[in-house]
Amino acid sequence: MWLVYLRFDGNGEGKTYHVSADTKWHVDKILAMAQKHGLSKSEWLVEYAYFYARGTMKPKHVPNFHFYKWPEFEEKWHDLDG
Repeated sequence: MWLVYLRFDGNGEGKTYHVSADTKWHVDKILAMAQKHGLSKSEWLVEYAYFYARGTMKPKHVPNFHFYKWPEFEEKWHDLDG
């Protein structure tokens, strides 16, 4: 299981997204999309990281950032990008 951390800036505010991915291929795909823009065309990527764990990662506490599974993030991104 992979976890991708993305931090975007845009319109004077920062946005942080965490996206879970099944494979490194999905991680690369998410990063390629993120380098174009975030879930708003006014967001640009300023920081990212990705992590791997052998077991399944399950979010236990997600206070003030967005958590997506990769298909959901990809769908929201494509809805915006067209």
